[in-house]
Amino acid sequence: MHTRADATNPRAEAVDIVFGGGKMGRPGQSQGAGHSGAPRWPGHRRDPMTDKRLLLSALLFLSACANNSAIEESRTASRLGDTERAFLVLDRAREEMMAVGDTPTAEFEQAWTASRKAALLGRARLDIFEEREELALTDLATLKGLDPDYPGADDLRHRALLKKAGRSTQEGDERLLRKDLHGAMRSYLAALSVVPEFEPAIDGAERVRESLKQLSDRAQAQFLEAVRKLPEFRYVEVRWHTDLAVTMDPGREDAETIGKKAQREIAMRALERGRDCQSRDQFGAALLEFRTARKLDPSLPGVDDLVATAEREVEASSLAERAQRAMRMGQFDVARHHLDKALALTTMAKTAITELIVQLRRMEGESRYQAARDLEVLGKKEEALAAFEEIVKAWPEGLVDEKGRVAALRIDVDSAAVEWEKAEAAEKADDPVSALMHYEAAMQFYPGWKDGPDRVKRLREKVVPKSGTEGKAP
Repeated sequence: MHTRADATNPRAEAVDIVFGGGKMGRPGQSQGAGHSGAPRWPGHRRDPMTDKRLLLSALLFLSACANNSAIEESRTASRLGDTERAFLVLDRAREEMMAVGDTPTAEFEQAWTASRKAALLGRARLDIFEEREELALTDLATLKGLDPDYPGADDLRHRALLKKAGRSTQEGDERLLRKDLHGAMRSYLAALSVVPEFEPAIDGAERVRESLKQLSDRAQAQFLEAVRKLPEFRYVEVRWHTDLAVTMDPGREDAETIGKKAQREIAMRALERGRDCQSRDQFGAALLEFRTARKLDPSLPGVDDLVATAEREVEASSLAERAQRAMRMGQFDVARHHLDKALALTTMAKTAITELIVQLRRMEGESRYQAARDLEVLGKKEEALAAFEEIVKAWPEGLVDEKGRVAALRIDVDSAAVEWEKAEAAEKADDPVSALMHYEAAMQFYPGWKDGPDRVKRLREKVVPKSGTEGKAP
């Protein structure tokens, strides 16, 4: 049972509503054992407005308990030095309260703001340690907007700026060692833009100025050397001196102008050398000179056409060399293909390539003549005659003595054919003696023709014994 004292305690009433008077009942108590619908003490009557107020008080009580728990957890994390977690605990609790429409208490807001400032300071300190000065400065700027006089913020900001300036100064020192004077000066100026009175950066910038002054003096000396050698047409040396002067002092426009003039003169000389090589059919050397001239001065008139012409001539020369190798190997069709292509490419070596074509034609004719002579030496007069006749037809201007050999071979072949016909006629007339005589005559004109030796042998075996018997004395 509930006592009256319980009824006069709103917090107890609220707890009872939440944990006991609801539909769920107390833990371990059945639904029927609760107080749903029944007065809690004699004469008590339920008031809806009173119940709502009590429920709100219960919720506020639970919220206050949760706030106190989050604050206590945040303070524990803060004592352990984990300012980031200390802030996250309160920030998460705050977001949950805002999500359900609750308004944080003044105590909670004060704890949340304090933990946020501490977290910003701690994170900035960690960023500085890990060389992330820009992030640290961003957090410190946020902290300054929240609390301009927050303890330690100004010292930490000064440390971040010094570290950033020190890194830029170190980069400048490294570039100065590599003789990158302009890059070194940019690094030193970047350091001074962060910390205007940073002594290491001031010293580094002064060293750069001294080095630039020395380079300027040396650049002037190189420029004077170039001016002295220009009237002597020593353009290569002039360009060398002006390049050094511009490298030492990029602002020397006078040195750059003289250097460009010398470079154009060098290009013109290369162009003249290329034309000279071209006139002597040295197309490879001409191509190298023309390319050099174009590289030095692409604005030279006609230099692109000269390079293109030289490239075609070099290709034609290469084809001509390949054709000569093929000619020596007896590959006349391959050589002819290369020479035809080379003749179509060239404009300056047409005479030389035409001479190679004539030489190719003669070499091919001589090769075919030798093949026909081999047939003749082997006694193949009919085949040799056909080969010589083809040579006469293909080379009407004449090569050696192919026309005379055609005439001689024609006589032999025709005479052998005539005697062969007479021999065959005699055989048909059963006149072996005449047949033998004509076959022997045919063999004299064309030894080994057809099966002449076999026929002569057969007829001799048939005729000679009879001749021997008739010739004996009675």
